[in-house]
Amino acid sequence: MEGLEVLGLGKEAWSESEVLDRLEAFLRALPGTDLKAWADLRRRTRYLRAELTPEGLQGLRGLEGDAVFYLALPPALFAQAAEALGVLGLAQERTGFRRLVVEKPFGTDLVSAQALNRALHRHFREDQIFRMDHFLGKWAVENLLATRFGNRFLEPVWRGCYVDWVEITYAETLGLEGRAAYYDGAGALRDMLQNHLMQLLALVAMEPPARLSPGSLRARKLEALRAVRPIPEGAKGFAARGQYRGYREEEGVSQGSRTETYAALKLYVDDWRVQGVPFYLRSGKRLAQDRGYVALALSAVPQGCFGNVGRGHLVFWMNPEVGLDLTLFGRSLEGEGLKPHTLRFRPERAPERTAYEEALLAVFRGDLGHFPSEEEVEAAWAIVDPVLRAWREGEPEVYPEGSEGPRSAQEILEPGHAWLPLGGSE
Repeated sequence: MEGLEVLGLGKEAWSESEVLDRLEAFLRALPGTDLKAWADLRRRTRYLRAELTPEGLQGLRGLEGDAVFYLALPPALFAQAAEALGVLGLAQERTGFRRLVVEKPFGTDLVSAQALNRALHRHFREDQIFRMDHFLGKWAVENLLATRFGNRFLEPVWRGCYVDWVEITYAETLGLEGRAAYYDGAGALRDMLQNHLMQLLALVAMEPPARLSPGSLRARKLEALRAVRPIPEGAKGFAARGQYRGYREEEGVSQGSRTETYAALKLYVDDWRVQGVPFYLRSGKRLAQDRGYVALALSAVPQGCFGNVGRGHLVFWMNPEVGLDLTLFGRSLEGEGLKPHTLRFRPERAPERTAYEEALLAVFRGDLGHFPSEEEVEAAWAIVDPVLRAWREGEPEVYPEGSEGPRSAQEILEPGHAWLPLGGSE
C-alpha cells in the first residue's frame, strides 16, 4: 500500500532491529509468506518504547495524514489507550481520517461493555471505532450473505414455515495453545458465542436490507439481535456448559477452575421471519473434529407421502473447508423410497486473503459493515448475561477429549431435533 508506515508501540526495551528480526522469523515460519512484500514493509516499520499515557505517547504528537490506531492490548488497557490518544488530540481529523481498532473481548458483560463504549466515545466518534470480529471477514461468511441475497428464489424458503431449526457450530480439536491467561478468565461463552456466533445468528435471522451498505447491514443485524427472546433466569433448558477432561491440569489454569470449554445455547428470534424457529449455538475445545458451519434444517414432508424421509439441510461451511451443501431428497434406484442427494459447491481455489487481512483492508476503506456497532455489542451481551449469572453457581459437566461434548447439550434441543454429528464418541 503506497505511503503505508507501521509504528509499533510497546513497553519492552527492545531495539528496533530486534523487533523486526522477531517479526521476520515469525513470518518466515508461515507458509505462503511473500518475502518480497515483507522486505518492502520492513523498511516502513518502526518500533517505539512507550507507556500508555499522554506523556508516554508524546512521540505521536503532531502526527499528520491518515492514521489507524490498532489496540492489540490486554482488554483492561483499551480505555486507557483511547484516553491517552484523545488527550493528545489524535482522534481529531484535521489532516486525514483517524480510526481506532479494538480487539475482543469487548467487555466481560453488559455493564462493562457499556462502560467501555462510554470511555471510547469520550474522544472518538462511533464511525471512527472498529470493533474487531474477524469472523465477519471470512470468505464463508461473506458467501452466506452473497448466497442468501444473490438468489431471490431462496427468499420465500428462508422462513420459519420451511426451516425447522438453525444450527451454528464452531468446534475445535485444539486446547488452550498457550492462551490460558486469557481463556481461563473468559471461557467459551464469552470467547465465541457472545461475539462470533451471535453475529452469524444475526446474519441468518435478519430481514433483507435495502442495500448491502454498512448502515443497512448494521441496522438489520441490530433488529435481529434485539428480537431475541430473553433467556429466563437460571437458563434451565436454554444453556449447557462443559469442560474437557484434563483442563484443570493445563499449564496456567487455576486449581478447581469452573471455566467452561464448551458452551451451547438455544435462542428464539421473535420476529415475523423466524418466530418459533430455535437457533442452536455451540462451540467447544478438544472436540471430535474441527468443524465450523451454519446449518438450516429444512422442514420435512408429511409422512403420508413418502414415509419418514428425514429433513434436508442447507449447510454453509467455514471450517475446515469452505463452501455450501444442499441436501435434498429424490427417488432411489434401489426401491420406491426416497434417498438424500447432496449438491456441493466449493470455490475453485482458496480465498486469496485471510479473514484478518479482509478486516484490516475494510478498516482502511472505512467499511464499518465488517464490524459490530456499539448497539450490536450491547444487544449481544444482554442476550448472554442471564447465562453468565446462572453459571456463577454449579460446575460444568466434564466431557472426554475427542468427543461430541457434554451430554447436557442434548437436553436443550427440542423434541425431534439433533446436532449435526462431529464424528466423535460419547
